[in-house]
Amino acid sequence: MAGGVLDPRERHTLGALRYAVNEEAASYLAIMGLFTTGMSGFLSDQSADEVTDRLAEQGFVLDRDAVDLRLSYLVEHGNLARSPREAEARSVREYLSNRARYQLTQRGELVHRQVEELLAHSETAREVSSEMLPGILTGIEELAGIGHRRIEGTDSRDVAARIATLFAQFEVLVSSTRQFYSYLTQVLSRFDLGRDEFELFKSALLDYLQRFIDEISRYTPQVADRLSELGPSVSALCAWANAGERLVGVDGSQARRATGLDPADWASLRTWFVGAPGRRSDAENVRRLATDAMRSLLVNLRRIAAGADRQQGRYSDLVRLAGWFDTADDDRAHELWAATFGLYSARHLGFGADDEGDPVPATRSWWQAPAAEVPLSLRLQGDRTPRGRAGARVDYSAAKRARLFEREQEQRRRVAALRELASHAGRLGDVRLSDPARTAFLDLFAQALTHHGSPLMADRCARAATRVDDGTISVELRSAPGSVVAISGPSGRLVLRDLAIVVEFDGSEVRRRAEA
Repeated sequence: MAGGVLDPRERHTLGALRYAVNEEAASYLAIMGLFTTGMSGFLSDQSADEVTDRLAEQGFVLDRDAVDLRLSYLVEHGNLARSPREAEARSVREYLSNRARYQLTQRGELVHRQVEELLAHSETAREVSSEMLPGILTGIEELAGIGHRRIEGTDSRDVAARIATLFAQFEVLVSSTRQFYSYLTQVLSRFDLGRDEFELFKSALLDYLQRFIDEISRYTPQVADRLSELGPSVSALCAWANAGERLVGVDGSQARRATGLDPADWASLRTWFVGAPGRRSDAENVRRLATDAMRSLLVNLRRIAAGADRQQGRYSDLVRLAGWFDTADDDRAHELWAATFGLYSARHLGFGADDEGDPVPATRSWWQAPAAEVPLSLRLQGDRTPRGRAGARVDYSAAKRARLFEREQEQRRRVAALRELASHAGRLGDVRLSDPARTAFLDLFAQALTHHGSPLMADRCARAATRVDDGTISVELRSAPGSVVAISGPSGRLVLRDLAIVVEFDGSEVRRRAEA
């Protein structure tokens, strides 16, 4: 994604999610479930007839043409692909029914697994997989031992297996910790916990959280020390684990391997246990979150102790009201609803309207029919006594046209200013701009500094961009000691020192001028 705009490839990739949110999502989910059931989804292909029969076995009745249309839709959006395997047929009819077979794609499998996980997700507590900490420490120590001796004497597949196992354990630890604290935050943000709920949650939280923090405190220093010892050998270990025959894609690039076999993957492991310059480790943040959890428990405890003699909030009232609704019949439920929320059925208002010319037929839509002229006394006092014709409504059409014209003129001036700035594409030096063009430049200049949020460096630029009708104009700022940029105009002269400013414009019109 460049400049806040998705390119066509990214749009096509995200289109693989559409089947889960359209009107026929239930049938699409059932079809994708047939291809992802079990572990052999990638190794099997199915025809439309086979999919129709399997859906019928599950109680999902669709005709063959509807299934064929849905399969074609999934192929169009990249969830399925037509199988390259030739169909065997003993008759023309069998060939026509089985000529198109469908197979699961890698993108479709990934998307549907995530969709199923989202649908099955429930806001329940999950324990932290702290049992992974000893395995992570052991795996790092073994890799450090391999790095200290001659790597070439070790089987490359054994090194790759140890690295993959280490990062699999690390991923389970991080994922479970994140989900645990997400659940913890949802519970602690409630300030309506009753005494029984608080007692249960307090005993479970204090015991479990303290045990987890103790394990983190015991293993984190050891893991940090072993990672520091292993750091110089990471690149060599990854290179040796990647030795041997590698799968190469049709575009010539090597296939993606398990996490951890690229030296860049080790930065996340080190950040979690050791930290980074100017950033605490995630293990330290876990301990800080535990302190915040204890503080939230104390807030709930203070509220319960202070409200021993009076009700706090409306939680118990709403629970009691829900119980009344649950046991009431239809008539009683309507009475409860009206008495509780004051929302009654619709009241229709009628009055004698003055029709000029032919009356509006009853079959015309409200979207297309003219507005009724409601008498002033009825609008203000609710009095339906006829007192002559209704007053004419104020006509704001002229004011609207004037505002639209002013907005159009302002937009034209802005586009003209941006085009003038684009005519100076390249590195700015001593330039002359009109006041609107200088204003447009200063807007982009301010946006670039605001988004950058840190001092400018020679190797890191601040950038801001905006769209015009025929392209994108951008301004890049870098630190350049000794450089001077002077912008002259009718309102004066602006001098910017120690900055290198580059104006770029990606537009068809500028390219045509350059080619001419």
